[in-house]
Amino acid sequence: MSGPAPQPKLLIWESDIVQAGDGRAVVTAKKPVSHMSCKQAAKVLGCSEWTVSSLYRERLIEGFKPGARKQRKDGKASNAALRLDSESVLRYKAEIAAS
Repeated sequence: MSGPAPQPKLLIWESDIVQAGDGRAVVTAKKPVSHMSCKQAAKVLGCSEWTVSSLYRERLIEGFKPGARKQRKDGKASNAALRLDSESVLRYKAEIAAS
C-alpha cells in the first residue's frame, strides 16, 4: 500500500504571443510562475490592489516582501514590493467561486 496521492499544484504560466508565418497569433507558454505581484493578483481575483493587500494582511492569501529589511524611522516593517504565492491566490479564488 502506498501513501495518499500527491495533491495537484495549481500553476499560472508566463506566456507570450507569437505571430505565425501565415498571420495567426499563437500563445506559447514560457515557464510556470510561482509568485505574482499585487497588480497581477488583482487581475486574477477581479478586485483592486488595495483589496489584495488587505487579503494578505488578513492572512487569507500568502506572500512575502523580498529584499533586506531595514529598520525604518516611521516604524513600518518594509517598503519592499509584496510578492504573493500564486497557488494561495488561486486557492482563494476557488473558495470565493464555491461560496
